[in-house]
Amino acid sequence: MATFKAKGICLLTRKYRATECVATFFTREYGKVEAVAKGLGKPASSLAPAVEPLTLSRLFFARGRNLDHLTQAEVINPFYDLRTNMWRLAYAGYAAELIASTTEPQQAHPELFDLLEATISAMENSDDPQKLAMAYALRLLGAQGVGPVTQECVECGQQIDGHAVYSPRSGGLLCAACRLQHNQGGLEISAATRGMLRSLLTMPFERLGRLRLDAAMRRQITGLLRQHIEYHLGIRLKSEQFLDKLRGAGGTDD
Repeated sequence: MATFKAKGICLLTRKYRATECVATFFTREYGKVEAVAKGLGKPASSLAPAVEPLTLSRLFFARGRNLDHLTQAEVINPFYDLRTNMWRLAYAGYAAELIASTTEPQQAHPELFDLLEATISAMENSDDPQKLAMAYALRLLGAQGVGPVTQECVECGQQIDGHAVYSPRSGGLLCAACRLQHNQGGLEISAATRGMLRSLLTMPFERLGRLRLDAAMRRQITGLLRQHIEYHLGIRLKSEQFLDKLRGAGGTDD
């Protein structure tokens, strides 16, 4: 039976049999890998820690006819501090779900793995995981060639002065002239928010903590990302619905 090894982050698991599960990993070497993990009910199981979602591990697999098998695992980083704060955990779950929903099995994207690892690592001790999630989503979608156009008018390519409108149908921001010409409504995006989008896309992760987003910017960027993902990818993220419930319960992202 052919074997292979990879560095990977567990994205999600589902129960398979009494002491088994199917875990989905995003690996640096092979992209998304689904594998059966056996013997999880045993007290000394070496696999159980590695199939905990949002855990970074060194993984050893055996090829299977339908599903691969996880045979060994060595945890590199369990990111324990994510689990001490509901907002950090929820936004890390958003990052995991987004990459799980937008990648295909056995297609390596090392740059996307590095982005996911950097995001989760930064979130572990962040006071503003929402900001990191925004930067992650913009960069992930851009790297996959399906990101929103935010730095110029998506229709005419000209620089935008002042406010703009995000059009899901066009896939980006519209200047005032193109908005009128194409008779399109959309989500209002302020000049300040456009500047923030640029910073979220380009600033190194270790410097993102310096950015200050007000409530209006957060609403606009969150709305843009949600509309873009739903319109262009055709998915509604369960993690977003969970975040909405947290906010509805009186929580704040801080």
